[in-house]
Amino acid sequence: MYINQISVFIENKPGNLAKFTNFIAENHIDMRAFEIADSSEFGIIRIIVDKPLDTLTLLKDNDWICKLTQVIGVKIPDKPGAMASAMNILAEADVSVEYVYTFLARGTDDALMIFRVQDNDKVAAILKKNGVKLVSQEDLVKM
Repeated sequence: MYINQISVFIENKPGNLAKFTNFIAENHIDMRAFEIADSSEFGIIRIIVDKPLDTLTLLKDNDWICKLTQVIGVKIPDKPGAMASAMNILAEADVSVEYVYTFLARGTDDALMIFRVQDNDKVAAILKKNGVKLVSQEDLVKM
């Protein structure tokens, strides 16, 4: 029911981001989403890929510091206000969101929103109850 996200820890120094993206390209990894949060010394790259378990193993085998996290994915219309509607549902339910990012779905007029929250099951139930379409890892691969 959830999407597997890989978080990669990377030192903030010239060329490291190029090194990472070259590694992804050279290994023919289909990266569907990419987000980076940084501080002065390191960054956390968050990626959604077509084969997360294989990618995680490949990254670890090549000395990348990474971990797998299950996140909630939802499909929203690609139009103004759609993200606000989803966020309002969570605010009304008093849900704290650790982070969120969006990307466009292939071949549709929809956007996908990724949430990191404390309790995936609770938040998934809230979203479902309010008519928000959840997206699983299997759904993502089909898009």
